[in-house]
Amino acid sequence: MLPDGSQKAQPDQNEIREEDFLKAIDEIKDKILDIKVQRRKLIEEIRSLRDKRRKLIEEKKELVGRLLSLRDERKRKLDELEKVKKEKDGANKEFRERLDQLRVVQQLAQKEGNLAKLSLRRIQKRIEELEWRQQTSILTPEEEKRIIAEIDRLEELMEKVRKARQEEVSVLELEANVKGLKLKLSQAINKANELREGIGRLKAEIASLMPKIDEYNKNIDFIAGQVQEKNQTIEEMSRKLDSLYQEYRDKMVRLKEAKIARQRGIQLDLLEQKRREIEEKEKKGEALTLDELRILYGDLDNI
Repeated sequence: MLPDGSQKAQPDQNEIREEDFLKAIDEIKDKILDIKVQRRKLIEEIRSLRDKRRKLIEEKKELVGRLLSLRDERKRKLDELEKVKKEKDGANKEFRERLDQLRVVQQLAQKEGNLAKLSLRRIQKRIEELEWRQQTSILTPEEEKRIIAEIDRLEELMEKVRKARQEEVSVLELEANVKGLKLKLSQAINKANELREGIGRLKAEIASLMPKIDEYNKNIDFIAGQVQEKNQTIEEMSRKLDSLYQEYRDKMVRLKEAKIARQRGIQLDLLEQKRREIEEKEKKGEALTLDELRILYGDLDNI
């Protein structure tokens, strides 16, 4: 009771229901706005993650390209090393053979060293003198025999001198040949060592690239997983938004009905009960009247 003795006016039930609808609609709007903000943030995060993943993939491609190039270069060097090793083995074998041959020839040359120093011209001149004497002089059989023997001895000596000198030349040729083979062998050894060092460096660089590429793969897969999770969250948010929009539309229809009910003095509870009855009727497949359709879809203005 009021101070003036009058009864306090009771709030209309329809007005209370309208306030509830308005409050619920505002809450739905806030939820929709909040989800939209969160979804937009997730979309930006996904865009950023995809850019980062794209950059990592490009960087990884460069490393993989470098790795393939290093492997090709290492294979070429291994093939070249195999070839150089064969050349080195061949040069080493020939060097040993020529060295052994040189030792033999040097021994022979040393043995015949004094003969090589004799003058072939003096020996030849002595032979010519003896032959001239044999041809122009009257000799006894003994003298003839002695001159022939001396000529034979000198011719044999001259042949030995020629052979000794040839052996001297052979020694020089073999020495030059051995030196050339030694140089060739040394060059092959140096080349093989150089190739081994290069192959070692390539192997080390290849080994250093593998964990880097593995790390890129892990990061790329991790980012892909994050993108997938965020996409799933966005899909859930979109479904939630659809549900909220539907709830929003339903509340707006109910709000409109509450307003119309208030304007026309219709009891809202009865109207909602009637709606449920109509919905059951529709589910059963029964035909609905025009007014029932309008009640069902909130079109009360035309009832």
